[in-house]
Amino acid sequence: MKQDIKKEAIIQAAEKRFNHFTVAKTTMAEIAGDLGISKALLYYYFPDKLSLYAAVLTNVIESVQKMEDNLPAGSDPLENMINYLQARNSFIHQHYSIIEFLKTATEKAPEELKQIFSRAKVSELKNIERILEKGEKDKILHMKDTAATAELLLNCLQGLRYVMLQQDGVMVFPTKEQFNSILAKEKELVSIFVKGLR
Repeated sequence: MKQDIKKEAIIQAAEKRFNHFTVAKTTMAEIAGDLGISKALLYYYFPDKLSLYAAVLTNVIESVQKMEDNLPAGSDPLENMINYLQARNSFIHQHYSIIEFLKTATEKAPEELKQIFSRAKVSELKNIERILEKGEKDKILHMKDTAATAELLLNCLQGLRYVMLQQDGVMVFPTKEQFNSILAKEKELVSIFVKGLR
């Protein structure tokens, strides 16, 4: 149990430093110093910065998933969907310094982060499906297969994001302002999509 507490403290300290100073500008020695532990002990729990980064990213994604699961659900499915997208965008802004490192980390070690991306996609699909199910239960939306409709909407959102992140055929990591532009287009898309299900 004590080992889990130490590991959690390291993750929390790294998250705080990554958010404030960025991942690239943070050293393992600084994190160890913040906690008053030796670098050797830090490396015992996390053999390198990338493994610590993966743990921090997992922690951040899990915390936002809990927040999204507890978003208030009103009677209007379109409003619920927009609230979900806005909460997602707020999370991106809050943890931008951590998320931005993905452009570097995915080039170096995509295998270490693949499971994290997969869990995030499953969570997003679950949230969209939950919103659509509530709309169907309230007899506002009409679908043959809620799960398939949720997957289609997620595919549309991902396609939109992909197109908006292309510059001269190359994927770029968006700035905070570009994330806001993506959110505006996402709202338009879900508005058309959800209105079509009424």
